[in-house]
Amino acid sequence: MPLKVVHQGKETVVEDDATALIGSDASSAIRIVRPGISRRHALVSYDGTGWKVEDAGSRNGTFIDGNRVTVSMIDDSTTAFLGHPTDGEQVTFIPQNGADTAASSEAVMEEFDLPASPPQAATTAAAATSAADVATKQTPKQAPKTPPKAPAAAPTRVQPVAPVPASTASSSSDVELAQLSAAIRDQIKAVKGLTWSVWAMIAVTAALIVLTLFVGILSN
Repeated sequence: MPLKVVHQGKETVVEDDATALIGSDASSAIRIVRPGISRRHALVSYDGTGWKVEDAGSRNGTFIDGNRVTVSMIDDSTTAFLGHPTDGEQVTFIPQNGADTAASSEAVMEEFDLPASPPQAATTAAAATSAADVATKQTPKQAPKTPPKAPAAAPTRVQPVAPVPASTASSSSDVELAQLSAAIRDQIKAVKGLTWSVWAMIAVTAALIVLTLFVGILSN
């Protein structure tokens, strides 16, 4: 009949043909390193009829129900305090004897405020939620809708230009030629008029010069 040893939420199973050392020594089956715990603090063993815990000559002692013990039988779930009757390191011993094992383990879990296994309904609900999440992830995303295209602009049509009749084209050319000739004649007249004016000015100037010279001669 194995023995389960629980310390700080950690479980260690000791077989009935073994002896387990509890202490701060590196070779301890249940190692506890803290002030007040001896290197060889306590021993648990099976004597053929049941489990027992005995103090291994520790300095600060082993306590059960507030009493310092040298040897104590473990008939059911038993909690011992190592190093101090109330503030010592807490170690619980649970004999694994079939039906009582589950109840004892539950009591220890409650004592240490350890989380229990989730109920079957909660497990089923969690599984259903997980399956729903997977289904959601596997559902293909809806393709985004393509916005409607704007109607294409109507092509610009080039209107053909009607050809100008030959007679009309000829008349237009004659009118333009007549206007050009009149403009040339006006320019010639302007040049001629300017030329006669210049000549008149030259003649007047020459006459004044001659008259001045003549007056000068007469004066001398």
